[in-house]
Amino acid sequence: MLLRYLPVLLLLACRLAPAPVPMARAVAPVSGDGPARCLMVLLPGGGDRMEKFAEEGFVAAIRASGLSITVVSADATVGYYARGILGERLERDVLVPSRPGHEHVWLLGVSMGGLGTVHYTQQYPEHVDGIMALAPYLGRHRLVAEIQDAGGLARWKPDAPAPLTRKNYQRQLWSWLHRTTAAGDGPVILLGYGTDDALAFADGVLAEALAKDRVFTRPGKHDWPVWRALLADMLRHPALIASCAADGGGEGQ
Repeated sequence: MLLRYLPVLLLLACRLAPAPVPMARAVAPVSGDGPARCLMVLLPGGGDRMEKFAEEGFVAAIRASGLSITVVSADATVGYYARGILGERLERDVLVPSRPGHEHVWLLGVSMGGLGTVHYTQQYPEHVDGIMALAPYLGRHRLVAEIQDAGGLARWKPDAPAPLTRKNYQRQLWSWLHRTTAAGDGPVILLGYGTDDALAFADGVLAEALAKDRVFTRPGKHDWPVWRALLADMLRHPALIASCAADGGGEGQ
């Protein structure tokens, strides 16, 4: 992963990283007859492509969970973030053609992709039932420290909603998280990260604003073995089961 250099990558990617239109996707349908209850869209981290989820066992683990899920890996590479078109391209190229026939929609992302799950949901909250953010990149340390110094996300004064720009997207993201966690009626947010992850400080600030049963930690750093363990934990969460149980008889949230 290119975690340490992610802010620089985002600045350079407009010139260096492609963002093909339409965004590519890979579909792994649910086993058995009939459509799946849930659509789950996977967003890769910086420097990775959509195939990485299959290589690291994520697609197989989700399909083996017993839940009724169509897995779609989106090739949401860094170029889409840098150009400010991630949400638009995910909606038009991945969600619109994939959503029909599914009762619920979940997003899962690692690192930069974790940022992407929140960024998309911030723009299209009515289209998302829940997100699974694994070690998400949530912005610069200075902003996160400001939120912590204010007494946490609940006490921090958010910015008013505004059109997203390269200058304000991080403050707008945290402002949306403030309003969503305070209201308690938005899409489900499941957050996971390694306790030794370089992003644990920022992720921990968000964790304090979430219900304890929606936060998952494991020993380890910013890497796939930790994320595979966190995925296994999240796949047993009652909110996901309520959305995606094959028989529709999952527990409530």
